[in-house]
Amino acid sequence: MGRRKFRSALTILGVIIGISTMVSLMTVGYGMRQQVEITLNEMLGAGIMISSSGGGVDIPEYVQDFVSQVPGVNDSVAVITTMMNIGGQPRAVIGIDPTQATKLYHLTFEAGGIPTIGGENAAILGGATAAELGVRVNDTITLSTQLGGVGETFRVAGILRSIGEGQLNIGCFISLRAAQRLLGKEGYVSTIMVRLDNPTQGEQVEAILKNMFPNARIVRQEEIMRNIDRIMNIINGVLLALASISLGVGALGIMNTVMMSVHERRREIGMLKAVGAERWHILLIFLSEALLISLTGGVFGCILGLLGVYLIQWFVTALGLGFTIPLLVSPYILGTALLAALAIGTIAGFYPSWTAANVRPVEALRYE
Repeated sequence: MGRRKFRSALTILGVIIGISTMVSLMTVGYGMRQQVEITLNEMLGAGIMISSSGGGVDIPEYVQDFVSQVPGVNDSVAVITTMMNIGGQPRAVIGIDPTQATKLYHLTFEAGGIPTIGGENAAILGGATAAELGVRVNDTITLSTQLGGVGETFRVAGILRSIGEGQLNIGCFISLRAAQRLLGKEGYVSTIMVRLDNPTQGEQVEAILKNMFPNARIVRQEEIMRNIDRIMNIINGVLLALASISLGVGALGIMNTVMMSVHERRREIGMLKAVGAERWHILLIFLSEALLISLTGGVFGCILGLLGVYLIQWFVTALGLGFTIPLLVSPYILGTALLAALAIGTIAGFYPSWTAANVRPVEALRYE
C-alpha cells in the first residue's frame, strides 16, 4: 500500500463510497421507520378502530353507546376523517369533539388553544396549513366539501405546532357537529376510536366487537403497525439493494488492487518461499492488505455516510416537501457497515491472496 499510494487511495475511495451509501440509505430508512411508527401511533390514538366496510361516513353515532359498554373498553370516541377544501386546496380534516381530541392526540399549540364551549364554528389548523394559507389565530377560513358548494366559515381558534413527537401535520380539526353538517351526515361518523383499559385485552375486545358488528371493519392498532412494518422492511430492502451495487464496485476495486500487488511482487513471493515461508504466511500478507483497505474505507465511509444524511435532510428541506427526515444514528447500522466492509475485503481479497500463496518458488524467482 505504501509503494502504490495513489492506487491504494483510489481503492479506499471506492470502499468509502460504497459504505457511505449504505450507511446513508440505511440511516434514512431507519429514521423513516421510527418516524412512521411514532406518527402512526400518535395519529391513531386508540387501541381499536371501527369503520364501515365501504370507508364512508355511514356508521350511526349511537353505535358508540353500545361500544362503550363492552368489557375492557375504557372510552370510545366518534370521529369523522375526510378530505375538504381549505382555501381552495384539499386537506385532511378531522371532525371530533375538542375535549376528546386532547385525549386521543398529543397536541402542541403554536398559538391559541382548544376552542371553548360554544365554539361550534371554530377550527384548529395544522402548522403547515396555517403557514401556507397565511392565517393566524382569530382569522377566518372557509371549508367546503370535495363536491364543491358554498361551504362554511370558521374562526381559527388555535394553530398546532405538531401532533406529538412525530410532527404529524393535519390540515384542520373542527367539531364533530360541524363536520356532520358540512357533509350532510347528521348522526353519522366515519370511525369510532376505542381506547382500552389494558392493551393486552385487544384481541378479546376485538372478538366481541366483531360478533356485535359483523359487517364493520374492525382493526387493532397492532395489526396496522405490523402492516406498516412489512412495508418499511420492503423499503429498507430496496435501499440496501441499491447500496449493495456500490459495495460491489468497491469489492472489484479491492480485488483489482490485490491482484496487481501479487503481480508486481511475484519475485518477492518466491524469495519468501525460498527462505521457508509457508503458504498461509503469503495468504495472510495479501489478505491483510485487502482487510486494511476495506477497514480504512469502512471507517471513513461511516463518517461520510452520516454527513450524507445531513445533506439529504438539507436537500429535502430545500425542495420544500413539508417533512423532515430524522437523523437517528444506530450503532447497529454502523456495526453492520463495518462488518460489510470487512466481508467484501475478505471475499474480494481471498482469490488474489490464494493465487499468491500457490505461486511456485522456482517460477516466481525467474519472474521479471
